[in-house]
Amino acid sequence: MTIAADLERARHLVFAANEEAAKDLLLSLLPQVEQADRDDWALEIFALLGELYLVRTAYPGTEECLRRIEDCLTAYTGRADAETVQMVCRYRRRAQFLRTGLAAAHGDHEAAEAALGVLTDDEPRHHELADEHGFLITYAQILCAVALCDDDLHVRSIPLWQPVIDVISRPGDGSQSHDHLLVLGALGYGRFCVETGRLTEAEPWLRRAGARADARGWRLATARAQFERATAAWAAGDRPTAQELVHAAYPAIAEHLRAHDVSRCWLYFGLISIAVGALDDADERLGHAERHWREIEKPLHIHRILLQRSWVDIFRGHFAAALERVAEARELLDGWPRHSWLQYARLDDQLGNIWRADALADPDGAAEKFARAAELKLPAALAVDAVRHSIPDADARMRWATFVSAPILAGAFAVAWESGNTQLVSELVEYHSARGTFTVEPGSADALDWADTATAAVPVESVDDYALVAAGPAAGVRSALTTLGPLPPLVMDPNSAPIISRYRALAAERYGRDVTADAPAWSTWP
Repeated sequence: MTIAADLERARHLVFAANEEAAKDLLLSLLPQVEQADRDDWALEIFALLGELYLVRTAYPGTEECLRRIEDCLTAYTGRADAETVQMVCRYRRRAQFLRTGLAAAHGDHEAAEAALGVLTDDEPRHHELADEHGFLITYAQILCAVALCDDDLHVRSIPLWQPVIDVISRPGDGSQSHDHLLVLGALGYGRFCVETGRLTEAEPWLRRAGARADARGWRLATARAQFERATAAWAAGDRPTAQELVHAAYPAIAEHLRAHDVSRCWLYFGLISIAVGALDDADERLGHAERHWREIEKPLHIHRILLQRSWVDIFRGHFAAALERVAEARELLDGWPRHSWLQYARLDDQLGNIWRADALADPDGAAEKFARAAELKLPAALAVDAVRHSIPDADARMRWATFVSAPILAGAFAVAWESGNTQLVSELVEYHSARGTFTVEPGSADALDWADTATAAVPVESVDDYALVAAGPAAGVRSALTTLGPLPPLVMDPNSAPIISRYRALAAERYGRDVTADAPAWSTWP
């Protein structure tokens, strides 16, 4: 076979996620390319190697390939013949794609955005390179969007998913490159939908990705589609389907050694084990997930797995160990530059779960431990639930209430009830019965531009941002007659102070959320 044909075969191996075979083939071609003195072939080898190292999280390899490309292109500075100009244009774009992917992979989303802008804004030239340029832009958008979602920045990924969906929704040309984008984009967007509560929208994208990958014989992509469908089934409460799909997906995922995917599989293996009470298995499986995430230095994911592992400690009655895991998780969150109030609220809620379980196991010290649990769980619940009172769209409000605030609020109710504090229970019931304040001010244009709302744990600072997550474009122009806001103080007894005011003050202090409207108190009696 010719070198050109071998390079094409290497590209097909990369599409099929057969990176080891592709790497061996490409490295074997280098001596022949050097002997032939063909820099264009050398550039193609380094571009392909850089891409496969990128998807395998072997980032030093990508950096080395990027350096080789840049060194080679420097030698052609000032050359004006058409063939050379085209070659320089082509591989300058390929290098810019690698820069974008590296920045996204390292979590430097601002640098990734800037690099993507350079790639996207590159002036049109060389008509024969237009398709490849479009491919690189869409591929880079997918990488950036997925990296943002990995860091819980789902809101910021929305402007990237929009053009990706536009591209992969079009009829394909039958090429492997288009199918590659379709599969990657559909998997990434499907996962985005699952993580933001839009399960009905996720399913067709994930099935489409799986079908196209299976038709191509791309085993890893087929397995990844199965796994993402497993996460959707788990989110929907369908544990048997989730278990079946994740077990079907794991062999191919393990074979291809993508550490992040392997870790996510072990996470769900652990969750399934917890669900059936197999705590030893759960601890081992969650431990595997933690180890892989530590190997690839994913602090946010390590923080999450520590919270999950603390559940195993709780069920075993090892409360001191659970507290240590949550403390370590807090340290990781403190060191994470993009941490959010919502992540801290959920962490405090889990800390409250530990004290609640300890109280139930220790009747003699229950009162003090229940009080500590309430100090943690109630402010977290009120801060999270305040968002529900501020989302104007009814369906969006339901999504938030169901997937985000309801579990935390239920825990707050449980602590109040189990501690025997009937006054607090009645105040929580009264609070939960309220439906927020209304104003005639028009709703946010951003919030109205999107039909559905977030349920993901996204670090955003305004309700308008929440209303953008997991949304699809509105069918037409709409106007809001009213918007919702935080509840005012609530008074149940004319001779008493506003209810749960201390916990609402703690929620505002800890999480910086406006959980109480600056308005006259509501009387909650007729």
